[in-house]
Amino acid sequence: MKSVTHYFDAAKYRFNTHLYKRKGWRTKRHIVVFESDDWGSVRMPSTYALNRLLSKGIKLFPELGYDRYDTLATSDDLECLFEVLESVKDDKGNPAIITLNCVMANPDFKRIKESGYKEYYYEPFITTLQNTKGCESSFKLWCEGRERRLLQPQFHGREHLNVPLWLRLLQQGNQSVLDSFEEGVFSMTTKYDNKDIHCLSAFNAYSEADYLFYENSIREGLSMFNDVFGFESRSMIAPCYLWDVKIERIANKCGIRYLQGGLSQVHSHYACFNKRAKCNQFRYVGEKNALGQIYLTRNCSFEPSANRNQGADYCLSQIKNAFELKKPAIVSVHRQNFIGALDVSNRDNNLKEFSQLLNGILQYYPDVEFMSSDELGRILLNKIS
Repeated sequence: MKSVTHYFDAAKYRFNTHLYKRKGWRTKRHIVVFESDDWGSVRMPSTYALNRLLSKGIKLFPELGYDRYDTLATSDDLECLFEVLESVKDDKGNPAIITLNCVMANPDFKRIKESGYKEYYYEPFITTLQNTKGCESSFKLWCEGRERRLLQPQFHGREHLNVPLWLRLLQQGNQSVLDSFEEGVFSMTTKYDNKDIHCLSAFNAYSEADYLFYENSIREGLSMFNDVFGFESRSMIAPCYLWDVKIERIANKCGIRYLQGGLSQVHSHYACFNKRAKCNQFRYVGEKNALGQIYLTRNCSFEPSANRNQGADYCLSQIKNAFELKKPAIVSVHRQNFIGALDVSNRDNNLKEFSQLLNGILQYYPDVEFMSSDELGRILLNKIS
């Protein structure tokens, strides 16, 4: 039986959700932003790797979609996505655009193993694409997509991986982490300090020393971003929506002005354990922190790969709610929803839903404006400052 405290906490969360969706900047404009995470990152290299790990009892969660569908986007995936994005035009004649939140590198498993798991090495995601069947020419399409105003890259991290924690687990001989490593996978759940944890939260600090690594990875990742795309990313989304004030300070020094995230910001293990911050903190669209950075809080979701109930109708109802509250609609739509390399029906079914969503938006809101996260950030900065 659930405790009274459980029901009180659940009611408190619903109340805060209701409240924070109403706070902040308001506009009569019908602005829609699609924010899509994980581009460039290796998640599940093959269905064969997934099945091998599941047969060994490794904790993965294919029912949530990510470990079943999420892998590098092939050229076919991108061309199919572009066709849907270009099938609609907003009030200003612009097609739908996706903010492509990019991970700039992946672990170099071979070199890490050769070091005895003592050193971390990575390869740029472009190298990973070039070495992956079906993805050899996909970065060229990324660039074409930006030229056609279908994609706008922004920063998601140097890697989608908590490297200090991952290396500690490898060095300690954690068998599930070692088995996953051999398959080129780091999304497993395992035990650490008698708790179930995973290594995907890139900025989940367990010690003060971890922040030194994070600072270097953010600086280096943003430098790589600039070199690859030819412009500086002004927004950032922390992997797994987990970051704290130290990460905000580092990002601010590197030129990040807008912080993408969910309604609830999760703080690091270190910050919570040492009572330096609440473990969760609600955010609202247009909120500004002490550094002058602006929060871009997601208030809608199109995630049918994770939950078939979060398709077109569900997302459209959330967009309607956002507009009724005079808020921009900021839609979470992870990469996995557009990927067909591991299961082509995943991509094809979801793109039909996505097309239905885009046409539904135009039907109800012919004056809609499709824009990227950094475009919305600039509007908010000018309105709030």
